[in-house]
Amino acid sequence: MSNKPQLNYLSQLAILLGLIGVGAIIGSLIAAGMWQAMTGGSIFNMEKDMLNPAFTNAARWIQLVAAAFMFLVPAFVFAIIVNRKPLQHLGFSTVISLHQLLLIVVLAFAAMALSGALGTLNEMIPISAKWEVKFKKAEEMYNQQVLVMAKMNNWKDYIFALVVIALAPAIFEEVLFRGALQKLFINWFGNTTTKAILAIAVTSIIFSAVHFSFYGFLARAGLGMVLGLIFYYSRNIWLSILLHFINNGIAVTALFVLSRNGKNPEAALKENFPWWYGIIALGIVVTVFVSFKKESEQIGALKITDGDLKLKNENNAVLVITHYQRL
Repeated sequence: MSNKPQLNYLSQLAILLGLIGVGAIIGSLIAAGMWQAMTGGSIFNMEKDMLNPAFTNAARWIQLVAAAFMFLVPAFVFAIIVNRKPLQHLGFSTVISLHQLLLIVVLAFAAMALSGALGTLNEMIPISAKWEVKFKKAEEMYNQQVLVMAKMNNWKDYIFALVVIALAPAIFEEVLFRGALQKLFINWFGNTTTKAILAIAVTSIIFSAVHFSFYGFLARAGLGMVLGLIFYYSRNIWLSILLHFINNGIAVTALFVLSRNGKNPEAALKENFPWWYGIIALGIVVTVFVSFKKESEQIGALKITDGDLKLKNENNAVLVITHYQRL
């Protein structure tokens, strides 16, 4: 950990950004080919046709492929370049305590309330009428794309939407933003608590910015901070993925329930919470993180050896072990 890297951190960032750019190009080309093969339509009309409910499944598949090449593949290639153990570098730990899992569930709901309150605060930011029109138009376009992607007529559609809209983005985005980018910034800035939080904040701002949503900027940045702190304290990417999936999955489920009950699902996309909800939610988040940090430190101090079938921490909480290796 303390060894000086063969590549300086600026070079590492340049490599990662380059890989993302190449991945985006390759993913776009593959997605365009898939679109033509699945719909028979022209790639020049693809952006418009993706809003057509008749092409929902095609839109889901190309979104899945494009996101994989833009986020997941660059992160793995980057990890291979900078570390002889890429999975370990990205935080794919195999030890998770039941206590951690419970705390993640609580954090997920608290983070949703916090994000909703931040969304309300975001709407209070004064902007010119010209930019307000542009931002609202972009937000409307984004909501239309989500509604098409989330069109669910039955349980089969619901499961597929959960995979494409909730699970896949959770995996792809967390591996890139937390496993690769945040870790790079923390190593670069310095691994003291203050500098690490700064690195997490920078990563969260970038994470929110790439979604190109002004009215959702603070909400996603806040969610990014929670996800970043989870990864920082636990060093386990699966826990960040889990919270991200819960957050996305609740949104998909709400759209499905509203649709099944004959209600307009678009209202769920625009719903925020009163700003004062954020104060309560923030208090819950901070309180839970105190316990989460302590639990993660206890797990990090454990040593797993071949043949261990069950481990217990000081609180006698059984750990979930899915793979055994000598550390």
